Amino acid sequence: MKSYKLILSLAFLVALLAFTPSLQDEVESYLIYSDYFKHGIPTGFMGEKDGKSMKIDINCKDKPYKGENCMKITTDNSEAWRGLHIQFTGSWNISLKEDQKLPDLTPYDKLEFYARAEETESGPYILPEIGVGGGGAPEVDKVNDTFLEIGSEWKKYSINIKGADLARVNTLLYMVLPTGTLYLDEIRFVKKLKK
Repeated sequence: MKSYKLILSLAFLVALLAFTPSLQDEVESYLIYSDYFKHGIPTGFMGEKDGKSMKIDINCKDKPYKGENCMKITTDNSEAWRGLHIQFTGSWNISLKEDQKLPDLTPYDKLEFYARAEETESGPYILPEIGVGGGGAPEVDKVNDTFLEIGSEWKKYSINIKGADLARVNTLLYMVLPTGTLYLDEIRFVKKLKK
């Protein structure tokens, strides 16, 4: 009877190890948004009227991907274009001092985020551009993805930033936004931990 219990215990342990991610699969992350802004502030508004066509709810309770809140961005057609920068300091790069402490994102491999959107009058929600860096800082690389089609269900998106010079980043995330409603959640930079 004891040997039977020992065999069952060993079988359970083997099964548990098989379904447990190895250290190789574990990741370290630098969070921008998860229920609230951990790093950065959505303060960089752009557009013909400085982003007046944009409404942002950072505590939206409408079916977040994870936790209690997600970020909801609603835009109307009162501007031909509009953009949003989530800035580490809460101000544009031009106002930064040379010795101002900014995050070094060069060790990270990807910018990851979850998104969903409401379909627009003209069809699917297409995000023209989303990325990291830039924002008037010539010494920092700008890495982006363009024309992402965002569906009505939550989906993970990632942008490869490996090898980019992101040693002093103020613009943690920027977006050029179409007219419509976009939801974002779990925005982070990630890197794999080595064994």
